[in-house]
Amino acid sequence: MTAVHPLLEDFEVPAHARGGQVTLNLYDHLAAYVPRRPGAHLRISSDRFGLETGVDRQLEDAEDSRKRLRWGPFAKVYRENDTSAFKKRKVIRPDGTIDWIVLRPEFRQLLADLAAGVIDGGIFYDLDRLVRQPRDLEDLIDIVEYVKRPVTGATGGRMNLINDNDRHMARMMCVMALKSSEDTARRVARQHLSAAQNGIAQGRIAYGWIHKGEHKGQLIPDEADLVVRIYEDFLSGETAYAIAKQFNAEGIKPPEARTGSSNMINKMLRNPRYAGMVAYSGRHRVGGKQIADGWSLVLFDDDGRPYLGTWEPIIAPKVWSQVQFELQRRRQKAGTSPGKTGPAPVRKYFLTGRKASPQGSTTTRTSASLHVLAPF
Repeated sequence: MTAVHPLLEDFEVPAHARGGQVTLNLYDHLAAYVPRRPGAHLRISSDRFGLETGVDRQLEDAEDSRKRLRWGPFAKVYRENDTSAFKKRKVIRPDGTIDWIVLRPEFRQLLADLAAGVIDGGIFYDLDRLVRQPRDLEDLIDIVEYVKRPVTGATGGRMNLINDNDRHMARMMCVMALKSSEDTARRVARQHLSAAQNGIAQGRIAYGWIHKGEHKGQLIPDEADLVVRIYEDFLSGETAYAIAKQFNAEGIKPPEARTGSSNMINKMLRNPRYAGMVAYSGRHRVGGKQIADGWSLVLFDDDGRPYLGTWEPIIAPKVWSQVQFELQRRRQKAGTSPGKTGPAPVRKYFLTGRKASPQGSTTTRTSASLHVLAPF
């Protein structure tokens, strides 16, 4: 035992303050910490039917790792079922700035809980299940470095982010996983473009056609008549709000909503699929789609002609085009610049209740002129 310096005689140090030593092998020391309230992170990119069998299997492997490490029972399990760690979404922040981020509430909750001490460590199934974007990985690493608590993988060499060498390896693996996701996205986007150019509908089937089953894509006459009515009423001078209000008053149930809205009506008015034209807004589009412009959804060939779909149209292309010009005219009259949304005024004759058509004459409904019964 070394001699006590005279200045330290009768000098008492409380027990909780006796851990101020240093070591050149810091990360081994930190990795030796045994969490008592660890968390488990599980993620599956696609689970169409919500069975969660994939994340359940991951939880079994995470439990095995927890027991092997002799950690305490999981305090929280963060399930990201049917959740992409790659696809970004446009987010408008309260100050008006725009960012593109991956929306992962459970992952963000894990970060918050680790930083706040709700959990004191973590086990993830594998790095490619944990993150696909370097930004997310760096956010996690920042917190691990701050709280100095282990976060380790159940598979893939059991990487532990408390170790600086493992962190650098994780960064390289994350970039490789990102490249793999981008390669897959490119191939899928090419397939979607090819399908669109061949007239195959992409995405959800719009209101007016059967959505699923062996008759998927076939026309529903009653719904098609309502679509026709929407276009007629709009061309006769009605606003989207007035049309939605009238439909609600009549008890007409809108697609996938309790009540109709002007936003829903405007989307239907801009949808080129109703005119039998292919809509495409994928990654190969040179110009981005505009919020209030249906033309930016139409897919054109090299000669400037719209691609036609294989489905039965409801509205004649000429009528759909007239609606787009009328939408543009109303936006400009309201002082709304192209590509933005805004109120659309209705022109009325002075001292009368009659609304004017785009050509300036009063109109009446003419269903036969709008409803196309066969592909053109």
